[in-house]
Amino acid sequence: MLSESDKTTASLLAEKWKVSPDIHPDDYIFQFVYELPKFATKDAAVQYYFNDGRNSASQLSAILKEVCKYDSQQNISLLEFASGYGCVTRHLKNVLPSVKVTACDIHAEAANFIREKLNVNAILSASVPEQLSAAEKFEVVFALSFFSHMPETTFERWLKKLASLVQPGGYLIFTTHGLVTSTILPGVQFDKNGFWFRSRSEQKDLSVSDYGMACTLPKYVLSRLFENQNWNLKFFHEGYWWTHQDLYVVRIQEVGNANLQRGRLKGSIKEYMNRLRGRA
Repeated sequence: MLSESDKTTASLLAEKWKVSPDIHPDDYIFQFVYELPKFATKDAAVQYYFNDGRNSASQLSAILKEVCKYDSQQNISLLEFASGYGCVTRHLKNVLPSVKVTACDIHAEAANFIREKLNVNAILSASVPEQLSAAEKFEVVFALSFFSHMPETTFERWLKKLASLVQPGGYLIFTTHGLVTSTILPGVQFDKNGFWFRSRSEQKDLSVSDYGMACTLPKYVLSRLFENQNWNLKFFHEGYWWTHQDLYVVRIQEVGNANLQRGRLKGSIKEYMNRLRGRA
């Protein structure tokens, strides 16, 4: 339960950013932040939650403009996948006023909270990638710190599912725990393919075998992208998000144009792998 001081801090920050001050009691991301020992006070943790959500929304806005070349006034549709209880979602309508946002999360309570308290459309996800259903495709699908929790059994399957929800010519934007993260997480030992997984998570109501802690070297992710001929890697930045998560921006080509893009994608992968050689 939030103290009166915490509620006051949330209200002040909500007023500053013009967002809802409501925090769901089952918001495990908030609870994780709230209990971090690095914050000297609980007020500081509440501030971080709101400010970090705003920062992530602003980073996404910059990617859409600088990498995807979308105009700030352009009306596009965006699916925020694994949105949780709206840490980032609550800021999107202010940071991206022209974007039609749909949130998606595995928790029904999260979807309801986002619809009712944040006034953003939300749909329910699924524990099995192939069972996720959406009524439309989107120009952008954004998955922040989702693949940083997926086991190898579903990692590529989720990539394929999310890519299938992107309109031809649109973008899949996602982050992973990568090499930089491996230096701050204890016990990371990559297998020969560049994958590591541990059955542990801050999401207390999800099976740790389905949602744990994953680290992937760029060579692992890039090899999966290269296997799909209509996926064109447009941008990669090591340690981009929170100074440690890797960022990938993938353009989903029309199937008829796939072969035209394969050579360019292959070249870009070689370029990135050469740049990371000795580290990835």
